[in-house]
Amino acid sequence: MVGIVSTVPGPVLVHLYVRPRLRTAGSRLLVRGWLAITIGTTIVSWRRLAPGELAHELTHVRQWRRYGRVGYVVRYAASSMRAWSRGMDWYRDNTFERAARRAALEEMGSPRGPNDG
Repeated sequence: MVGIVSTVPGPVLVHLYVRPRLRTAGSRLLVRGWLAITIGTTIVSWRRLAPGELAHELTHVRQWRRYGRVGYVVRYAASSMRAWSRGMDWYRDNTFERAARRAALEEMGSPRGPNDG
């Protein structure tokens, strides 16, 4: 599936791939219980995404666009390290993930939780 998302500095083409076979491999190689991963303007998931889940991944597309390839990776890693060094969860407490969870909650019309920013 291909779609267009509004980002800064403007609209961008987003590629979304659903690959059920990646479910097991992704749990081993990425994060246990993973659903999707976004790299640049490409989103790969092992199943179709619900609207809130898609909003989460599109937030990552916007983050990639904002910071660029190297900038995103460096900032994401630094945020994970900062959370981990403070005794927090390296993934859940990463500021990039918190922003993406906020977007998902807003899409679903849910109130924010204490770890959602």
